[in-house]
Amino acid sequence: MNLNSNAEVFLNSFPLKRLSEQDRTVQVYKYNFKQSPEAGKEYSAISSICWKVNTPATRFQETIITKEKIAPEFLNNDNWSLQDQGAQVLDTSNKSENEALKRLEKRWLEQKIKKSFKSSKIERDTQSCLIWWNAEKVILSNLGWEVHTGVCLDILINSGALFIEIDDHHIFYSLWKLNKWLNSGYKNLPIEYVRNTYDDQTWKYARVSDEKPETVMIPGLGMSLADYHRNHKKYPATQEEIKNSHVVYVKNNNGQEIAHLSSRLRPSITMEILSNLVKFGDKEAAKVFNQVRKSAQARFSKAEEVIQKIAEKIYSLPTRSYKPQKTNGVLLRNKTPLLLTKKSNIRKPEASLKQGCLRTGEQKFGCLSLIDSNIWPNLIKNKLQLAAKSSDVEIILEEPKIKKDLPDSSLSRRQFWQNWADEGTNTVLVVSNWLGNNEKTQLRREALEANIALQFMQPMFKQEDYRAVNIVLGLLLKAKWQPVGLEPLQHEQAAELVIGFDAGTNRSLYYGTSAFAVLANGQSLGWELPEAQPGERLSGQAVLRATLNIVDRFQKLEKRPPKRLLLLRDGFVQRDEFDSTIAELKQENISVDLLGVRKSGAGRMALSYSPSPTELPQLKDAPPGMAIFSQDGKTFKIVTSEAKAGGSARPLQIFRDTGDAPLEVLAQQIDRLTMLNPASGYFYSRLPMVLHFADKMAKEVQRLGQIAFLQKVEREKIFFA
Repeated sequence: MNLNSNAEVFLNSFPLKRLSEQDRTVQVYKYNFKQSPEAGKEYSAISSICWKVNTPATRFQETIITKEKIAPEFLNNDNWSLQDQGAQVLDTSNKSENEALKRLEKRWLEQKIKKSFKSSKIERDTQSCLIWWNAEKVILSNLGWEVHTGVCLDILINSGALFIEIDDHHIFYSLWKLNKWLNSGYKNLPIEYVRNTYDDQTWKYARVSDEKPETVMIPGLGMSLADYHRNHKKYPATQEEIKNSHVVYVKNNNGQEIAHLSSRLRPSITMEILSNLVKFGDKEAAKVFNQVRKSAQARFSKAEEVIQKIAEKIYSLPTRSYKPQKTNGVLLRNKTPLLLTKKSNIRKPEASLKQGCLRTGEQKFGCLSLIDSNIWPNLIKNKLQLAAKSSDVEIILEEPKIKKDLPDSSLSRRQFWQNWADEGTNTVLVVSNWLGNNEKTQLRREALEANIALQFMQPMFKQEDYRAVNIVLGLLLKAKWQPVGLEPLQHEQAAELVIGFDAGTNRSLYYGTSAFAVLANGQSLGWELPEAQPGERLSGQAVLRATLNIVDRFQKLEKRPPKRLLLLRDGFVQRDEFDSTIAELKQENISVDLLGVRKSGAGRMALSYSPSPTELPQLKDAPPGMAIFSQDGKTFKIVTSEAKAGGSARPLQIFRDTGDAPLEVLAQQIDRLTMLNPASGYFYSRLPMVLHFADKMAKEVQRLGQIAFLQKVEREKIFFA
């Protein structure tokens, strides 16, 4: 396909029916709390009401709404009361009313599936998508794990019609209890989440303890952990469960550690766990990676089967053929190389090592070998020296320090890192065998306190060029180098400065102003320090401070303010948190476009093609750069990444919050920024670079657990790459 060519695009959303006035009529209830919720917990308190009224309900403005009347016995609770406000017909063309109706329809669908399909399970994922799966059908399994197949369901309402979005989904599950897992050969595999054996509640896993269930006391209850589980109201523990349990600690949504029993938990299986099992020779685990990669044709075919079942069994609609939604798409990406280096344009960052990096930084690199080798890994050394030579600079690769040089005591280690920094070394390659996340985090934290960024690598027992390139690019970014830039988009309404904001959260603290910025030509203006703040919302003033700090850097560099900014927020950062920033920028005559970027909710995009003249048309993935635009000029979907072998790519969903740049110009900027992924030698990012880096930074800061010492770290050091 050619640049800007149009194509018919199929979406995995299926038009089900027109919404009648009766379908859009809701019952409205005003809520009153008998005791005001804790500051910052208001939304959680309102949401909890919706789950206690014995009928699907959702929050709408200052009320809650339902499809059916709430029975009188559910109108009052110890903590709240509800007052009937009568019926209201919602307008699907109104954004807030549309969103409320979608949430309510989704809760109703969830309840109907639970009642209609007893052998199935239905639960919500982190993006509030409904996961519908068959707990009895195992498609792959081995010791301690099994894989089930299912679908992810979402509700869409467009132009007064109800659509259901359906995508293939796989569930990784373990029937083992956590104590069996911890006593097996799997005990060193990284467990991130666990779930209760009795009600499937999920917790973040923290650690295992040597304590005894009978001696660990529950704060505020005056009883032991053993007694708490023994006397559980709904699901009392057996004596055998208590006797056979380790005491483990899990974290709740507020990040607080809570004691639990290992025999009352199951590990949550992740792709990371399965990936580690593959390394240990588990051939069945290796099959999972092919199993989960479904082609566009396979995904759409399964979706057609599921929509038929939902239409007939849930909505009692007549039997007919339900087909995916069709729309027009535009291809925005061409094959011209858009990444800039010192000598030429390239397609992938790995070529910057030969063509010369766009900008150079620190010229002294250290090495800490925890495998007691006093020489640099040969392939890494060669590629670093190649990058330096092609960039016309000389670098110093210090003689590696070894494990015995690293002190044991905290105070001595602190001095170790500071002494190294005082010698002019601020970027260090750490070569070690496998390290746990806690060990890595401790080393990173200690080094960053001295303004030293670490790049970790495991020893190479054979020449792995692919891995070596990524290690070297990571080292260079941490040392303030910029391997590649970006060919600017030539349009008068294209932004000169782009800033991405990410709200990495541990549910009790927002690492709010995690921001990263680049110029239109891809030159990095670095990051802004996150601020941890209690509650559920980002501070508008924190967003403003981060933006103004970055604008100041632009002014120092260009000797003038920027003419136009593009601000990108991830799905967890709220639109109104940018009000102060937008007002301030407009007062300074700086044009601004604000876009919300979501990784989920855009479904799948496919094109039709004929494998041969004699075969029926098939569906294939829409290519990277394919975009579809809404008729109201407020949203677009765009494919930014290629499908992995045998799989299907997920588009981004973009919402215009404010600004007047043409939607197509904004889409072209988003697409170009996904190609700017300097930490990866061979792959573009699915997210635009500023959001990709803001996201990585937010996660790294959460792992570090502290932010005060980051004040010392230079903003050009991409310590999280």
